[in-house]
Amino acid sequence: MLKKMVARAGFGLVAGVALEHVIALVTSVALNLGYYSPCLVSLPERVGGEINAVLWQMGASALLCAVIGAASVFLGMRNWRARTRWLAFGMPVVVCLLAIVLLYLL
Repeated sequence: MLKKMVARAGFGLVAGVALEHVIALVTSVALNLGYYSPCLVSLPERVGGEINAVLWQMGASALLCAVIGAASVFLGMRNWRARTRWLAFGMPVVVCLLAIVLLYLL
């Protein structure tokens, strides 16, 4: 099971990086700014520059998708009750999401 979790976390990490860039591109096109905005507007001021902001945002997205990928192994545990599977999947995802939100707010 650990091997499967690591493999899914790696896939989620790569998917998170790709998803973050696709969302930034779609947002830039939808807002019709005329330029590519790779991160949130207020983030560079908080972390000390645009490069740091892009790295923080990409890292947060990659981490969240990696946790989702690793925790998805629990959804396939057919010998567990459905409620237990969803709790085992949801708790790490919620904790990771709350940690990212708290880091952004600080």
